Amino acid sequence: MKKLIILQNDYPSTGKSTLARCFSRYLNQFGVQHQLMTLAEEPDSADEHTLDSTRLTPRELLQIIDASPITMIEIATGTGEFFSKFYQTHELDQVLNEAGVALSVVLPVTSESDSFDGVIEAAEVYSDNAEYLIAHLITSSYEDDDKVWDSSYAARVMDMFEAVELHIPEIGFQTELQLRAQHMDLATAILNPDAEELLGKDFSKWSKRVMGQVDSARQFLFGDAFKPTTAPKQPTKKARARAA
Repeated sequence: MKKLIILQNDYPSTGKSTLARCFSRYLNQFGVQHQLMTLAEEPDSADEHTLDSTRLTPRELLQIIDASPITMIEIATGTGEFFSKFYQTHELDQVLNEAGVALSVVLPVTSESDSFDGVIEAAEVYSDNAEYLIAHLITSSYEDDDKVWDSSYAARVMDMFEAVELHIPEIGFQTELQLRAQHMDLATAILNPDAEELLGKDFSKWSKRVMGQVDSARQFLFGDAFKPTTAPKQPTKKARARAA
């Protein structure tokens, strides 16, 4: 069965792009065939991984999904309402089911309670035709953030759907400095195979923590479509020279 993963929340700066690329980085480590697309209102015509929301059709969507065992689509900020209507108008719940496609909806949220609105809206659209994953963008005041989410109506809704939760740490100050020095943004760095060497140990620690979170939800996220062809590379430890 093929897997479609939708990353959606119209609230800005929830980390959709970062999260999508973290998933892709994780799959790359295992050599798992997948594709990452972005649905946008004004896509770059030269970017084959960007979908034009004004021209998308159910047939095109199915052709895209059919091209790979795992398809991830980031719904760019501002296009969430469009995709929700597109899903409902074309009865994609039935279309995907008939095509043998399992749907997971990933909803990143922040400490801002306004970002929870996208969770409730998604639950109304996809209902019990999808599995849900909540990805928390952790801030320095994580305990307070956690309390805000736990007491929210959105959290109770997700409990009804037995949603899985991930906790994605923010990058540290040293990593931000290194990104600026290398003239890179985080989204670009995540998919760079030499990122850990270029950005140093703080980025390596951050990446390891994130990959651990993704690994904990691997079966839920990717299901039977997760078919590794390689093993992740293990970091090599430099042997300490002994004094004669």
